[in-house]
Amino acid sequence: MSTTDPRSTLPARDPRVVAAAGAAAALGLAVYLVGLPGSVSLFGTPLADLTLPAALFVAFAGTAVAAAVLTRTTWRVVDLVVASVLGVAGGLLFAVWNVAVWPAASGALAFYPPASAVLVGVWLLPAVLGGLVVRKPGAAVYTELVAATISAFIGNQWGFATVWYGLVEGLGAEVVLAVLLYRRFGLGAAIGAGLGAGVAVGLMDSLIYYPEFSAAYKVAYVVLAMVSGAVIAGVGSAYLTKALARTGALAPLASGRTAERV
Repeated sequence: MSTTDPRSTLPARDPRVVAAAGAAAALGLAVYLVGLPGSVSLFGTPLADLTLPAALFVAFAGTAVAAAVLTRTTWRVVDLVVASVLGVAGGLLFAVWNVAVWPAASGALAFYPPASAVLVGVWLLPAVLGGLVVRKPGAAVYTELVAATISAFIGNQWGFATVWYGLVEGLGAEVVLAVLLYRRFGLGAAIGAGLGAGVAVGLMDSLIYYPEFSAAYKVAYVVLAMVSGAVIAGVGSAYLTKALARTGALAPLASGRTAERV
């Protein structure tokens, strides 16, 4: 099953969005190659350490903004409320996961260091779920950012880094929905959004948190993060959306009303 927003008359893809994606990717690559200055800090973190997240932000945000402008979709109060509720729920999930599950689970996978990436999909759930449920430009980013901010305020092992991680992870999911012009929200779109978020977290983790990894380990980590994003966040969010729709909780939203086979 896949769903389409009937209000949009735009084609499934728009060459302007494709062009924007290419330009944003080139600009993001330029940011990464040039780098940010190490003499300036943000919340105690040298800007140079944030070069990769900044590059990914530029690459993803350009595409998302272009698609948002083309779709001309506005948020309603109910959209903001639902996205906020999902973000808060995600933040509470993170708080439990970070303490009760992650340390033991990641330790059990220590026999092959990149294997811990199979668990990262849990941290990507709010982004994909928010995008599928709310179906508005920025929903994936907003929901993930709310969840990450709550996780940081509650306290975790990574501190403020959780917030900018959430921003980039949310954009990783957002960019896929943007390329689809926010018209496709079925299983394929969900898996794609999970893959996008998995690419973001895989690259950041392998280059920032695990710089000692060999090239083979880094590639393996990114691939496993993509799989985790696709399965846990992508497939998981698709079925969570359907389950929520069945309860009637999403009745005010398109995700609670439309279901079209493609």
